[in-house]
Amino acid sequence: MSEFKPDFNQVLKKEFYLKDTKKVARELIGKVLVKKLDTGDILAGMITETEAYLSENDYASHSATGKSQRNAPMFEEGGIIYIYKIYGIHHCLNIVTETAGKGCAVLIREIKPLLGIEKIKEFRGINDIKNLCNGPGKIAQAFSFDRTDNFKSIISKNLFIQNQNNNETIKVSKSKRIGITKSTELELRFFLKI
Repeated sequence: MSEFKPDFNQVLKKEFYLKDTKKVARELIGKVLVKKLDTGDILAGMITETEAYLSENDYASHSATGKSQRNAPMFEEGGIIYIYKIYGIHHCLNIVTETAGKGCAVLIREIKPLLGIEKIKEFRGINDIKNLCNGPGKIAQAFSFDRTDNFKSIISKNLFIQNQNNNETIKVSKSKRIGITKSTELELRFFLKI
């Protein structure tokens, strides 16, 4: 893989996030999340695993019970982020999709770090590169996301997702989602096929 360089000209536009959530979840595989910190550090990683959470007939989705203070970002127009906490410990990064009022999002489950790896290691408190971002809670910690980031645009100079600037073909597989107890039959997990 050629060396990654952040390029705001390659950023995914608003329209990308307004599409069907399953399509967005699949098409995010191979794209690169870029976050610029207040310190000037730039963190970046290729998205290698996602899960779609739908607005209808998906009882694992936070929106299944209707709009609440916790899940309010899910009901906004696509192109913002939704952060929630699981087990009272870990934050999880989601990208809101589709039109306002629907209640759907894509959970970012795994990222391959590309830039700012030393800072990511510092945030995670570990040196093992394979375990830096191989889980949704790890990603939020590695990229310093918490609930104060709710509603932030994913199309800003300091936070965006861009196309990879290389010509590698991305192959995507799908399966059932992980760690849920409802709507377990839905194949809404997408991951990079190696």
